[in-house]
Amino acid sequence: MEWQPDEQGLQQVLQLLKDSQSPNTVTQRAVQQKLEQLNQFPDFNNYLIFVLTRLRSEDEPTRSLSGLILKNNVKAHYQNFPPTVADFIKQECLNNIGDPSPLIRATIGEFLYSYCLIRDYCKFNCLKSCQL
Repeated sequence: MEWQPDEQGLQQVLQLLKDSQSPNTVTQRAVQQKLEQLNQFPDFNNYLIFVLTRLRSEDEPTRSLSGLILKNNVKAHYQNFPPTVADFIKQECLNNIGDPSPLIRATIGEFLYSYCLIRDYCKFNCLKSCQL
């Protein structure tokens, strides 16, 4: 069965993405702390890819930001992603590489480039903890 977000969780992630666009440094610090907390839950990355690829009703900067946060999460935590999360993210990117928005296409392309670099790094170093 395909992953679906919890509506309340989705709204929380959307609010976090909106707050992260604030110029207020106190708000930015709070967002950073919340992101660090949420990164303890692999499912958080499913929410980010869902916002990027499926929530076309959201504004493009918010969708793109979710992809950039996801890219950073992959760089920092890829080796800890469960196979189901890695597979869902990969499939969503491949299914949406042709998004009508140039910004979203560019974000997905940048993400896939980073994903491939990380995956190849894991293969090269024979890190068994990486789920390829």
